[in-house]
Amino acid sequence: MLALYLKIAFRNMWKYKTQSLTGIFGLAFGLACFVPALYWLRYETSYDGFYPDADRIYRVYSFDKQAGKTNDMVSGILDRKLHDQFPAMQTSTVFFIDQNDCKTEGTPYVRLLTLFTDSAFLDVFPQTIVSGDAWHPLQVANNMILTETVAVRLFGDVEKAVGQSVKSTGLTQYDPPYTVTAVIKDPPANTNLSFEAILSHEQIKMHKTFVDESGKAVWNFASLQMYAKLPPYTDVGRLAGQLRDYPSQSLANGNVEIRMLPIGDVRYRLKDEAPFTLNFIRLFVVAGILLLFSALFNFLNLHLDLFHQRMRELRLRAVNGASSGQLIGQMLFELTCAILLALLPAGYLVVAVNPVFSGLLGISMEVSQALGLFALCGAGVMLLVLLVGSVLFWRLSRLAVRPRAERKTTGQLGLQRVAVTLQLAVSILFIVAAWVVMLQMRFVNHKDLGFDRNGIIYLSGIQLFINEDVRAALLKELASIPQVGNVTDTYFTPKHSATPSDIKTDIEWPGKAQSEKSAFCVVPTDSRFAETFKVNMLQGEWLGEGGERNVVLNEEAVRAMGLEEPVGTVIRMTLNEPEEYRVVGVVKDFHLFSLRSRILPTIFFPSIYPTNSLYVRAVPGQEQEAIRRINAVLPAIDASFVDVHPVRLSEMYDRLNYSEQAGLKMFSVLAVVCLLISLFGIYAVASAATQRRRKEVAVRKVVGARVGDIIRMFFREYTVQVMLAGAVALPLAYIAMSRWLQGYAYRTDIPWWLLAGVITGVVAVVLLTVLGQVLRAANSNPAEVVKSE
Repeated sequence: MLALYLKIAFRNMWKYKTQSLTGIFGLAFGLACFVPALYWLRYETSYDGFYPDADRIYRVYSFDKQAGKTNDMVSGILDRKLHDQFPAMQTSTVFFIDQNDCKTEGTPYVRLLTLFTDSAFLDVFPQTIVSGDAWHPLQVANNMILTETVAVRLFGDVEKAVGQSVKSTGLTQYDPPYTVTAVIKDPPANTNLSFEAILSHEQIKMHKTFVDESGKAVWNFASLQMYAKLPPYTDVGRLAGQLRDYPSQSLANGNVEIRMLPIGDVRYRLKDEAPFTLNFIRLFVVAGILLLFSALFNFLNLHLDLFHQRMRELRLRAVNGASSGQLIGQMLFELTCAILLALLPAGYLVVAVNPVFSGLLGISMEVSQALGLFALCGAGVMLLVLLVGSVLFWRLSRLAVRPRAERKTTGQLGLQRVAVTLQLAVSILFIVAAWVVMLQMRFVNHKDLGFDRNGIIYLSGIQLFINEDVRAALLKELASIPQVGNVTDTYFTPKHSATPSDIKTDIEWPGKAQSEKSAFCVVPTDSRFAETFKVNMLQGEWLGEGGERNVVLNEEAVRAMGLEEPVGTVIRMTLNEPEEYRVVGVVKDFHLFSLRSRILPTIFFPSIYPTNSLYVRAVPGQEQEAIRRINAVLPAIDASFVDVHPVRLSEMYDRLNYSEQAGLKMFSVLAVVCLLISLFGIYAVASAATQRRRKEVAVRKVVGARVGDIIRMFFREYTVQVMLAGAVALPLAYIAMSRWLQGYAYRTDIPWWLLAGVITGVVAVVLLTVLGQVLRAANSNPAEVVKSE
């Protein structure tokens, strides 16, 4: 019986190969697009979920109510105070992560991403020990743990690494040598706590034990991350309420709240370096679901139509004694074979697109995990299709045993039209989304930033604390390069928005209202910034050499202060301590950050200490040669400069738009795949429909209808379907993409011609797809059709 069913199934697949292959490959492409999208969502929402009891680990941070700003760092003294006040916070840790230039006996220079902490870190974040002290590897100050990769790179073997010495030459160059006490597994890629070494350091102890009688140290020295692992069955809501009110009740500071956040939410609610928002990822998954359902509609629609075309065969089987159950079983078996055939190319596509998807999104996509997720989704799709198919085939089996005169195909044709309309609606939605993303990308790329970013090179990777002699040598060498025009030292890096360290709220100016709390972006810079960036001075002059008490405002800062004559105005702000500064100039507004953020009121002031954030303007037309020369001189100045890389400033701004560029590619692929599935489905349905309606066309031609009339009749039906799909899809696409554009402070509009153009284009493509079938039906010989009927 099984062999007979297989023979019947594959014979009919070959006989109706257009419909069968269209449904099979459509479902395969739908699964191949949905599985990576679902994997991406699981990956991004699983950050740090691999730690034991991750559901009980929370990030502790503060929130300034007046400024409306979050500070994700805390002071070490706050960790001690919370220990004393809240028993549930006993298991907590504070730390900071920074690059540390080091050397070993066999390696003269290595830069390690180091996590500075104490032994409490391992209580909250246990590590897998590969070699060394498995119990107390951070018990003593200057004990160091290395990751497996670093241990092998530095010492050749994890066993040999234990007991070795590592000496800092950069951030903590005056520390005694560190002793490697253990080697651990590398942290996975999906973690917010990336490091190459963990160091038990005295700074952490000092932060925890520092005493300030004024109590301001709790907030003034906020430079550490803090995490707490709560005991089982802790009332998290109650504890969060107590922490929120703690500053106002115990520290007499009603302007600050202490908040908690589950570790899994840190990446998307407390950090801004993630290239994609979680809402965008969810939107992409929803798009994948729509595409998969579109493929499923197409698959079921085509196979249901295929069985309708085989109604004579099914009726003959019923006449020869086949029961309804046997007919349903046969149809379900053939459907199962088609699904299994669809899963084969789908699985291959999931593996094939794995490296492309991983590279595009910058994630580590494990093939085994992707295939496991694919198997789960494939089983779910099979179950769903067979469940729906059982209902449809039950109705079809009852129709097969009825007399021919009692059969009605209206419901089946209506179902086909609904399925095709839904597929077209999804296609239109994707096409609109891709076009809107493309328009926004064009707007971003052509938006004037307010300065000339072309020709500016950023030297990334310079350690903040470098020797003065080394810094002087670096500046001298840069100035000696013929292709280098200007060099400026400015503490500013392009990013999506300002961080708490960039913001000041305690600015005072003449006429300021007592209750006013404006937030200003403060930028330490030097006298060469304006010339290097070619900013537009509106009033006064830029900061000169030796003007330690001078500042420059941007237009937005002048508006925020309400100054009519800003040049010469004296303002008061606190850097190390409250001091007065004189406004010497006003610069035209320009974008320090991406177009997602509005231009903030900004104050430029002379940096007291070198920031070592160097920007170089190359001579016009010689940017590439300048980069080559800089790369050539850097290693000769200092060993640590091997990790310094010249980067074009224009590339840094382009990276801020990486998510939009990737989103454009992904939505374009989805739009093309979904439209192709729809068009192949429409082609197959049109082929079957024109075959069924041969007699109708023949009768119309006999009573006087012309070929043009027949073509218009078919074209009108398909045009109406596209218009109905557009009526559903266009409002949804407009609302969804308008909300997406709200994430930009500076954005394009969705033009009416885009929506009209998409509908017109889809109508044209659909009509071209069915044109051949319609022409064949319209030009058929009525006499031959009637004779065959």
